[in-house]
Amino acid sequence: MTSFVSLPDVASEKDLRGVALHAVGIRGLRLPILLRAPSGKEQQVVATASLSVDVEATQRGIHMSRLVESLYEWASVPRTPGEVRALLTHARDRLNSRAAQLHLRFPYFVELPAPVTRAPGWLDVEVEWECKLNNGASHAVSHFVFPAMTLCPCSKAISEYGAHNQRALVRLWLQTKDKLPRLPDDYLSLVQESVSSLVYPVLKRPDEKYVTEYSYENPRFVEDVARELTLRLAAREEIAWFRVECESIESIHNHNAFAMYESPRRK
Repeated sequence: MTSFVSLPDVASEKDLRGVALHAVGIRGLRLPILLRAPSGKEQQVVATASLSVDVEATQRGIHMSRLVESLYEWASVPRTPGEVRALLTHARDRLNSRAAQLHLRFPYFVELPAPVTRAPGWLDVEVEWECKLNNGASHAVSHFVFPAMTLCPCSKAISEYGAHNQRALVRLWLQTKDKLPRLPDDYLSLVQESVSSLVYPVLKRPDEKYVTEYSYENPRFVEDVARELTLRLAAREEIAWFRVECESIESIHNHNAFAMYESPRRK
C-alpha cells in the first residue's frame, strides 16, 4: 500500500501584503468535451480552456490541480452550454472563492449540405465562451466566427464582365437574457441571409454554379452584411446584447475591409 508523507502546504500560508487577486488559475489546458447541441445530437470537440478563481488578500495561493480536476470531472459526461454554470460553481466552492471565470475555445461543426446536390458536409465555426460567476451572479459572452463570402456591389455595377468576390469572416459576439453561453446552430441561418453566400464544405458542379450565380444576385459590401445581420439579431428576443463584424479578405486589394456594429444592452 502506498503511503503519503505529510508535505508542507505553502499555497495555504497567510499572506501579509494586503493585495487581493481578481483571477488566479490555469490557462491553455486542452481537453475533449462532449457537447449536446440544441438538436439533441452530441459532438465531441477538443477545447482549449482557462479556469480561474479570485484569491483573498490573506491567502498566498491556490491549489491549481483542483482546477484541472474540476475541468476533467465536468467534461467526463455529455454537457449542454447551460451546464457551464455548474462547473463555475464547483470550481469556486472547491477553492473557497467568491468568483470563478472560464474561457473555452473550440472548433464546432454545423451540418451544412451542398445547396443543390445536398452532398453532406460540416461547416467549421470557431467558438469562444467567456463565462463568469461572481457572488452568485453569472455572466457569459459567446463569440462565433462564421466563414462566408461577399461579392462587391460596386464591382458588379461598373464592370462589363463579372464582379470581384472573396472569402469573408463574420464575427458575432452575443449575450443572452438567460446569461448562458450558446452554440452557433441557431445563428447560421441569420448569417446566411445576410451575406452574398455561405461557403460550403462540399460543392459539386451544380452546387458551384448555384453559389456563383446566387452570390452575383446578392452583392454585399461589408457594411451591408453588418447592417443586415444587425437587423436580424435585433429581432431575436433572447438576445440582451450583441456585436457583429464582417471582415472581407479582399481579392483585388492588398488590405482587408471590415464593418462593425455594437448594440445597446437590453434588459
